[in-house]
Amino acid sequence: MNTPFNEDNGELSEKLSIIDRFFLNIERLAYTHSIVVIIASLLTASLSVWFAVEKLSFKNDRGDLVANNLDYVEAYEKYRQEFEDFDGMMVVVSGQDPERMKEFSDFLVAKIKLHSQSFSTVFHKVDTEYFREKGLLYLKKSELADLVIKINSHENFLRKINRSPGLNELMESINAEISTGMVSSILTGFLENEYSQRDKDETGDLSFLIALEKQMLLYLQGKESYRSPWISFLTGDKKSLNEEGYLVSANERLMFILLAHNENNKEDRSTLNSINLLRKLIKKTHTEFPEIEVGLTGEDVIAADEMAITQVDVRNASQIALFGVTLLFIIAYRGVIKPLFAVLSLVIALCWSVGWATLVVGHLNILTIVFTTILIGLGIDFGIHILERYKEERMSGSNALNALQKTVQGTGRGNFAGAVTTALAFGGMVFTDFIGIVELGKISSGGIFFCMISMILVLPAFISLEEKIRKPKYAQERFEYRASWLELCFKSHRLVIFVAMFLIILSLFSLRAVKFDYNLLNLQAHGTEAVKYEMKVIEQAGRSAWSVALLTDSLEETIKKHHALEKLSAVGNVESIVSLLPENQKEKIEYIKELRPFLRDLTVKAEVSQVSQPSLIKTMKKIRFKLQGKDDKGEVVEARKLSQVFLDVSEEQSVEITEKRLNKFSEYLFADYRDKVADLKMNIDVSPVSVAEIPKSLRKRYVSQNGVYLITVYPSVDVWNIDQREEFL
Repeated sequence: MNTPFNEDNGELSEKLSIIDRFFLNIERLAYTHSIVVIIASLLTASLSVWFAVEKLSFKNDRGDLVANNLDYVEAYEKYRQEFEDFDGMMVVVSGQDPERMKEFSDFLVAKIKLHSQSFSTVFHKVDTEYFREKGLLYLKKSELADLVIKINSHENFLRKINRSPGLNELMESINAEISTGMVSSILTGFLENEYSQRDKDETGDLSFLIALEKQMLLYLQGKESYRSPWISFLTGDKKSLNEEGYLVSANERLMFILLAHNENNKEDRSTLNSINLLRKLIKKTHTEFPEIEVGLTGEDVIAADEMAITQVDVRNASQIALFGVTLLFIIAYRGVIKPLFAVLSLVIALCWSVGWATLVVGHLNILTIVFTTILIGLGIDFGIHILERYKEERMSGSNALNALQKTVQGTGRGNFAGAVTTALAFGGMVFTDFIGIVELGKISSGGIFFCMISMILVLPAFISLEEKIRKPKYAQERFEYRASWLELCFKSHRLVIFVAMFLIILSLFSLRAVKFDYNLLNLQAHGTEAVKYEMKVIEQAGRSAWSVALLTDSLEETIKKHHALEKLSAVGNVESIVSLLPENQKEKIEYIKELRPFLRDLTVKAEVSQVSQPSLIKTMKKIRFKLQGKDDKGEVVEARKLSQVFLDVSEEQSVEITEKRLNKFSEYLFADYRDKVADLKMNIDVSPVSVAEIPKSLRKRYVSQNGVYLITVYPSVDVWNIDQREEFL
């Protein structure tokens, strides 16, 4: 006859420890009040889920994963107090046509600025108006000296153009100068945008003529799209995006729009909402510019994508794990009802754990979000031990209560010890500086205890309810001893130990091939937009969306560090207030003084001469002839071919149409020329550039209201490669 494990049996009760008595009482409670236990468990689980839905948030900022008292965290907080963060969101625009890239960026920025509640600042273009009056100071000393020589040497050429502005007169002057090879040295050297610092070489002697011929052809063909030939460069007649103030890569293949999230927006998930809004605006704008490639990247975007993908993956992984555990449990147990009870008890424990996470932490991050998957694997073990032992007790003839009490008496200590040791392992994480690990330890250690409690209380309650309603029958079996292959292994213990040691030693050799992956981008799902464009910026622009911020207390210290950083090979670009201050200003002003007498008298006649087709054709034939006598260099051939194409198209059109179209071009051309001359004349009485007079929109990026100076250093190397990152840092 089976002896019940209850406290009425005095002799047996005296032999039980406090823990055993506690477990026996738990099972008696589960058996006698099974419905109450189940309802209470479901209610508390529901309340936990409701509490989590209302209060639990998600944090995707990697700064939330580390302790706030670390030096670099405190330094970052100081930086954020002084300056806006433009590293979080960056729109990357690329395309074949710079004009379309500009149009896309301007159109998108106009849309973004309508949502000031989400974006505090949008920065995509520098206002260059201030620099027009200081333009000559931004030339190199050698370029400025060369400009003085050119102007002094070619006064007559310039005065002739100024006295008689017109396309015929300009082409005649070029024809007169072409044999001397000075066309570009005069026009693209002195008349080009003074902000340009591109190096010139001898192959560029005809760049102005080529740019002019291309524009003449476009207008002759009725394609009116003016692009200033006065600022033509070696790359052709395309206007420099950088000169217009747009944020572009060195090769101008990529254009950037930097955005700062509105930190005054206190809504939950405000950063994620801003990113989603930005993506909608980009998608809507892209429909009108289908040829433009555009993507969104940056620290906040990568982190947000990382969290979004992780949430989906963890949810899927949890569902797969739960389904897999259920299926294996059913197969191994050879039953359905009780395995489902165990899984349901586990789900209740997970609900409690979610409530616990909300209570003790209040949010989830990229690390703690995986706690459910961890608990599914660890928590189901308690149920396996209990169900198998209960089945064994019932098959040996014990009634339901007896079987439950014997089960918990046999497995309670082991389950409790397992829960404590596992919780201690997770609890040890609390003593680290890595907040993400600390929070994972808090949540998981509590979750383990909830899993154990659910398995020793809720699962027995489900079993008791089934026993009372269904009254399942258990065939009493006699267990016969059978030798197994596993027992044979234990008898050969020396061999087992030897094989185990050999495998351990062998595995040590594989440690040489195991390396720590420092590249956080590898945590992302392959092909995500943020990672794709982050790598595109690194590969094509030679820089990263990530940067290092240095804070200084004085202009002198900023200048010293700025120039020192520029000399480092691992540094791709350095930005600070120093970038806006020309070097050697006093010496440059002396050069500019030499130009004053001529520039003061430099006046372009207001009236532009009308185009004469016969005269222009005659001049173009002379130019074509002179180019035939030159060496067949690349630009010589191009200029000669363009001259021939112009002559062919002119002959196909009527004089009236040709003159009408070219007169329109001539008006644009010399209006542009007057602007360039006006820019030069603005610089006659130029004064040194000082920090105080730099436009506030630019100055505040590098100098805070408290007088703190910012140096932003962009790497030229792949910061995700640990060796290159260490070199950079």
